[in-house]
Amino acid sequence: MNAPASLPGGAKIAQIPGLHMGKVRALFSTPWAFVSMCQIVREDESIGYLEPTNIQMKFLQACADYRWVICDKFRQAKITTPSVMLLLRDCMYLEGVKGVLIAERQDTAEDIFERILFAYKNLPDDVRVPVETGRKPGTTQIHFVHGGGIKVLTAGGRSPAVGRSIDRLLLTEFGEAQWQRKAAANIFPAVNKRQNARVVLESTPGASGSHHETMWHNALEGKGRFHPVFLEWWLDPSCRVDPVGFRPTDTELEYMKRHPGMDVHNLAFRRISLQTEMANDERLFTSKYPSDPYDGWLGGGAPIMPVDVLKDCLLSSVVPPEPMPKGASLLERPVKGRAYLVCADPAGFGSTGDNSAVTVWDAIERREVAVWEGREDPGRFAERLLNLQRFYNHALLAVESNAAACIAMLKDKGARNLLWTDRNHPGWYATEKRVQEGEARLVRMLRDSELTIKSKPLLHQLLNYDGNRTKRAANNDGTTHHFDLARTAVMAADVLSRRRFTADEAPAQPAQDFGTPDGSRVTIADLDRFKHHERAAARNPFKPINREWT
Repeated sequence: MNAPASLPGGAKIAQIPGLHMGKVRALFSTPWAFVSMCQIVREDESIGYLEPTNIQMKFLQACADYRWVICDKFRQAKITTPSVMLLLRDCMYLEGVKGVLIAERQDTAEDIFERILFAYKNLPDDVRVPVETGRKPGTTQIHFVHGGGIKVLTAGGRSPAVGRSIDRLLLTEFGEAQWQRKAAANIFPAVNKRQNARVVLESTPGASGSHHETMWHNALEGKGRFHPVFLEWWLDPSCRVDPVGFRPTDTELEYMKRHPGMDVHNLAFRRISLQTEMANDERLFTSKYPSDPYDGWLGGGAPIMPVDVLKDCLLSSVVPPEPMPKGASLLERPVKGRAYLVCADPAGFGSTGDNSAVTVWDAIERREVAVWEGREDPGRFAERLLNLQRFYNHALLAVESNAAACIAMLKDKGARNLLWTDRNHPGWYATEKRVQEGEARLVRMLRDSELTIKSKPLLHQLLNYDGNRTKRAANNDGTTHHFDLARTAVMAADVLSRRRFTADEAPAQPAQDFGTPDGSRVTIADLDRFKHHERAAARNPFKPINREWT
């Protein structure tokens, strides 16, 4: 007999005397078959079978197709209930399977566990697996006769621990957990080595820059085990209001056009929610009802990049491929004779602190062609930069000079075509004024489509980039915001907007030689001088000259 379509790989249905095994196998025929058999207390306080919505079915299908699922949901999406029903199904019917439910608070976990017990007790006798002899279901755990079971934990403590290997893990509202990084470090090792283990992490968006957001972005970039699932609130039947007397504004109509499937019923729901519990705060609304996978993450900082432009870029962005050894992830290979720009933000020595980051840009088309970020000491990073510079036609190399160690390593290695701030300061010197000017140029170039960013990691950083390098907000678990890739984009905008490269020129030749044997020192003063001449050439020749009257 063929296995049921939704039976998890590697699982074996326990043979329990007294059960109707044909019915049990039928409960695995579709991802929502068992869920539809469970009784719940509905919102109108009546008791009835759970009838999955289209949003819940989308989520359940993802849980059937992928072993690790991370879900970005909207408020009251009612995803937790089908999630725990899947947990009950697998732990009740699959031989020896143990599951853990983790919520941000103990009272929340116990409240959710009551739903499991209610559904279990209301199952027909011929499909309800008996509990282990002498162990009645409690408020935090249930043990079945075949050795499987479910227990609840909380992620609210500083060091949440599972204490045993588990086969099914459900984390609900992980974005609300206070110690996310420590929770993940303690919880996931109990699952990672389980070949057939299944994990569901579901939550509304949390704090910007949090460990939760990093996990979500990594999933969107195709990194790690998690498969991302975004749930559209406007496709849920509960997010609709009768639009009698409702007249949408032009802004609301434009908002609707950006979201396929949205109609005036959803707009009416949005407006009444804004006016009722959101106090007309649109950022607060998006934190509970995100309109796309990058929406709704709230932070203490104030992002300064054009979010609308970045989201448009994300639609055509790519996940960078595996990086070359001692190089970077190549988005485009070099074109012979083309001028390129390498922008680098080095880290210092030590095992903690910022990452090193580098981006490579086609200086003619002003397009990102390579990207890399990681923890690397200045010596190794300098070698990586030289490799990239040679690979991309001996490109102009701009290195932030505030981390002097990498600059020193480059000079020792005889680096050529290195950007200098002036004749005494090698590298791109990140003064407050220059950084702010670079940020302003980056904003303008993005809005005017003069700069093309292709990699998801860089776009993800720019979404939250607030320009604050020394006073980053730290989360409770010590997680800080890292904008190292974003800083390289600021550097690129500063250099590319000052210097016009041509297709047939040698890469970025200096205006004058400041005493180096190879004459390869290019300074920001050269770039400023070029910009001055460019502006002067554009002046109106018919403008009257200034006159002095005596």
